[in-house]
Amino acid sequence: MDINEATARAIAAERAISGMTVRELAARAGIPERSLMRVLQAEREIKVVQVAQLAEAFEIYPHEIIERAEVILARAEKEKPSPGASVHAFPARTRPGGTTVAEPRVIAAMEDYDGEDLVAEMESHEEQP
Repeated sequence: MDINEATARAIAAERAISGMTVRELAARAGIPERSLMRVLQAEREIKVVQVAQLAEAFEIYPHEIIERAEVILARAEKEKPSPGASVHAFPARTRPGGTTVAEPRVIAAMEDYDGEDLVAEMESHEEQP
């Protein structure tokens, strides 16, 4: 994962928190909907101007989007399995028939961070006085 993908995930998390659809966000930010879709899917480099437009639409500061992207990037780096690690090094269970499989939580920990934890974290901070 790179900073561009992490920024896309931070924007997607912020959009989810706001409850806006992609169409609503595009209109509010003044960004063409197709361009916004490409940004959200990390298909194109996000421009500083777009970060500013999106931040304004979310009613936050642009640096907040970048800071959240850095958190996502740091978590993704932290959660990467070490080189040479295998699924067999983690807790496993045996299926009927003798097949050994990794626990679902282990598989989930090995997948890339998708931003859902960040959404929950940001929502919990917003609820505190």
